[in-house]
Amino acid sequence: MRIYKHCLIVFLILMASLASAQEKPLIISFGSIKTELKKSAFNLGIQYLVSLDSSFREQDILYWGRKSLIQLSPEFNVQTGTNDAFSAIEAKITGVALLFKTIKIDGVKTVDTKKLIHAFPLSAGIETNNNFEYVNGIIEAGYVPWYQAVFMNKIPGWLKKTKIGIFLQGGYKFNLDTADSLNKSGGDADQSKEQTDKAIFRSKGSIGVNTGELINLSFLKIGLAGDAHGWYDFINKTTYFRLEGKFRFFIAKDRYFDFVYQKGSGAPNFNQGDQYGINLTVGF
Repeated sequence: MRIYKHCLIVFLILMASLASAQEKPLIISFGSIKTELKKSAFNLGIQYLVSLDSSFREQDILYWGRKSLIQLSPEFNVQTGTNDAFSAIEAKITGVALLFKTIKIDGVKTVDTKKLIHAFPLSAGIETNNNFEYVNGIIEAGYVPWYQAVFMNKIPGWLKKTKIGIFLQGGYKFNLDTADSLNKSGGDADQSKEQTDKAIFRSKGSIGVNTGELINLSFLKIGLAGDAHGWYDFINKTTYFRLEGKFRFFIAKDRYFDFVYQKGSGAPNFNQGDQYGINLTVGF
């Protein structure tokens, strides 16, 4: 029964993404992992996210001011698998306000991509696990500086391979099915201190890095990628974290094998276990 539920989740997310994404980035990864209970499992990840550097080329801009714009887009993040693999499903609508400097080029005013751009995302959506035992309704506000533009000559090249963000999250944890969740163990267990039918209030900090092709030979291309997320639960006065590192072999454009290590599942289970394995990742 669980494998059919996984397939249904994948189908719904893919259809929603393809219907609204067109040429927007969609990343799918799948492979074999070793779980917290030392079981071999199948792992599946889906991510759909509109990057900040594409915001100036998209057609779904709600407002364009003299030195700002507001864009609205969907975002999906799914992690699921068999046995006691980490599980997390996030679906939200995000509005991003971008503040920037302008410059005139041949008499035409345009965005000055040599200067820092300030992004203020505001999102509303849900978080749950792969069995939908509960649903977190979440509203999130944050700040993300964008300094990755090619023309930002004062920013070191290594720093442009990173990204950071800070956020505030608030909402409510709705109880759907607690009977099954009490029997979970390993990486599938809900280790959050957030209680069902109670309010949620957290802060979140994120940092990520993607080196691209560190070693670039005709027969071998290798890189590193990873991210770290930390949360502070104001209501329960506790912290959670999620760390992920990838040793990446590029096999074609937007296709690569990743040796992955992950510590902590992140929201909403906040499981603090470990899992590792190898994934094939494909970008569309």
